[in-house]
Amino acid sequence: MTNPRKVRWLIAHQPVELFVRTAKAFREELNKRIPGQIDIDIVTVPEYLAERNGTSDLETILDDDLEKASSAVDALFAALNDDIQLSQTQMALIAYKDPAFSVLDLPFLFTDHDHVSRVAEGPIGKEIRDNLEKITNVKGLAFTYSGGYRVIGSNHKISNLEELNKQRCIVASPGPREDTLKAVGMETIIVNPVIWGGWDRVTDDADAVETTYLRFKDGNYILKTNHSMFMTTILAGKEFWESLTEEQKQAFEESAIVTAKVEREWAVEDAEIYERDSIANGIEITSMSEEDETLLKKKAYYTYLPYAQQFGDLIKRIKLS
Repeated sequence: MTNPRKVRWLIAHQPVELFVRTAKAFREELNKRIPGQIDIDIVTVPEYLAERNGTSDLETILDDDLEKASSAVDALFAALNDDIQLSQTQMALIAYKDPAFSVLDLPFLFTDHDHVSRVAEGPIGKEIRDNLEKITNVKGLAFTYSGGYRVIGSNHKISNLEELNKQRCIVASPGPREDTLKAVGMETIIVNPVIWGGWDRVTDDADAVETTYLRFKDGNYILKTNHSMFMTTILAGKEFWESLTEEQKQAFEESAIVTAKVEREWAVEDAEIYERDSIANGIEITSMSEEDETLLKKKAYYTYLPYAQQFGDLIKRIKLS
């Protein structure tokens, strides 16, 4: 019997346990389809660097410097065509290579999780992934979450949109999400959309942070704005991809879609558990009123204007899906 081919999946995003869970699920699905052919080894960025005594361009992934975010993405994509074959990272970072991915970060682009699935698993999702493969050395396999909906976390209770006025809010990367929060009176503090990074915390110079349930740390209050979906993508190096047989490629694509769907379902369940246990865990979650939700959506849609010329058709098709 031929020994299975060794493949490495780099965990380059937090929370680690969520992305390890996804990689393990993918490995299981793949083994159902091509048993004994591929052996996936799961490794985190710190583990990878430790093997090389820190001598790797991937060390930039640990850097929180906004000016080096593009270099970190370069390092990740280069690793995917070297001794790493698979990984997973967020839209804002892939957008450094393909701006179309930034569209998926737009506020209130999706109506609900089913809408995400229709786009992610349908022809639009395939179109976006295929274009990444055309213009880079990396192939997108499927769309996943990093905790699902974005919310506003803080160290003090914020009950409605009016109370966001003049609040200093940390936002990872400039763009429509930042513009939406500024439109309701928030003062934004832009930070690096880190690949590895730490947790979302309210620092001494801020009042709030844009976050997700599972990424929010050291705070006790959340305004449930659900204004954007924090999505990620499973990636494969193109050289690795081209080395696979047609049977293996089909197995990888099927496994990625199935795993991504399950991962998004897990994220919904995680959010439900978080809400259920929030009081016991010292977290107070406040939902927006219908009036506030309508107002926030209205202001958010104005932030689409800079994207209209280049991505207007894509946005329209996603909204109608």
